[in-house]
Amino acid sequence: MKKQARLTAFLAAAAVAPAVLFASPAVAAEAPTAANSAPDQGAQAQPDESGKKPADLSSMREDLLAVARMLDANPGRALAREGRKALMGTHEDLRRFLETGQYEARDEDNRVAILRSIAGKSTDSSVYKAAAKALDGTPQDRVRFLEEGLRLATEADNAERAVQISSVGGPAVRAAARDALRAGPEAVQHFLDVGQYEARAKDEAAAKQAEEEKAAKDKAAKDKAAKEKAAKEKGAGHKAAEGSGKNVTPAVDAKPANGHGSTGSGTTSGTAVTSTGSDTTSNTGTGVSLAATGVSPATPWAVGGAAVAVTAGAALVIAGRRRGTAERG
Repeated sequence: MKKQARLTAFLAAAAVAPAVLFASPAVAAEAPTAANSAPDQGAQAQPDESGKKPADLSSMREDLLAVARMLDANPGRALAREGRKALMGTHEDLRRFLETGQYEARDEDNRVAILRSIAGKSTDSSVYKAAAKALDGTPQDRVRFLEEGLRLATEADNAERAVQISSVGGPAVRAAARDALRAGPEAVQHFLDVGQYEARAKDEAAAKQAEEEKAAKDKAAKDKAAKEKAAKEKGAGHKAAEGSGKNVTPAVDAKPANGHGSTGSGTTSGTAVTSTGSDTTSNTGTGVSLAATGVSPATPWAVGGAAVAVTAGAALVIAGRRRGTAERG
């Protein structure tokens, strides 16, 4: 700050010095003219126009310092341009700049700042609408927009943007947006700059985990279904094999003890074996029939007797026919 003050004082002194140097000789040159004038003309003589009092150096120095301070305060482009022109001009240029020129230059800079604030903004945004209204208004309207209106319009746009992000985001994004809107403009700005991305990463991680868990459950269900299907097919195969198997009932004719089919006491003795699948039942006794086939030990003898009877009957029929033939002959 001290360095800037010294620089400002130096500039002001440099600007004032020419006026002081050029003003002093002019006063000195006018002195002899007044001294050599006729005595009778001294009281009646009109004051010489070239003998006007020099400009107030103190006022000029203050004006120079005021303009120099403006240029040291990081002014806008228009204000800096017009201020330099005033410093290079006369005292009247300085006064004109301080009285009107600086405000015109500031308003020009304000217009440029407003135009920059709406760069890339949608025409439907609050910032764009407020800026357009300020540009069409007075210089005071533009000042108010830059001092307060821009901030309020930006906060409104940020809140609307947070709501839009929340409407398409996951659970974490919606929760973060809701908390930010409740907290205030600064929290909303932080949500837009950082929070939304952190919340979106949480939602993506949760979605990935849920997808992995679902895939694991689907795989387990698929494996279980495959095992159940294999077990059913295996059971069906066993049943089909059992249904297609034949009942084998081998019969073992019991031979009489005397080898001729009967015992001396007339009792028939035999052994029967019944087999179904892999089960085998063996019955040994006297006069016991085989349940599975309905065949008893006496069946073969009965069948033989029937055959003998049929043969004898046939022989009798043939003999009868021959006898009839012989009698007719």
